[in-house]
Amino acid sequence: MTASNVLDWIVALLVCWASLTAIFEPSRGASQCDAPIVMSSAAQSPPAIPTQAEFEEMIRDMKLHD
Repeated sequence: MTASNVLDWIVALLVCWASLTAIFEPSRGASQCDAPIVMSSAAQSPPAIPTQAEFEEMIRDMKLHD
């Protein structure tokens, strides 16, 4: 075996190991990271849809500030 061939094998093994680590690591860490997001989004109420009168008031305010 030449040195470049051995180096190619070492690089290939490191890439394979890194890929497998990336595949299996998020499954353990996902439950820890997703829980606060789910809880915080559940605590928030859906955004209120403005009425036509509120739209007109916003437009009037924008015109006044220009």
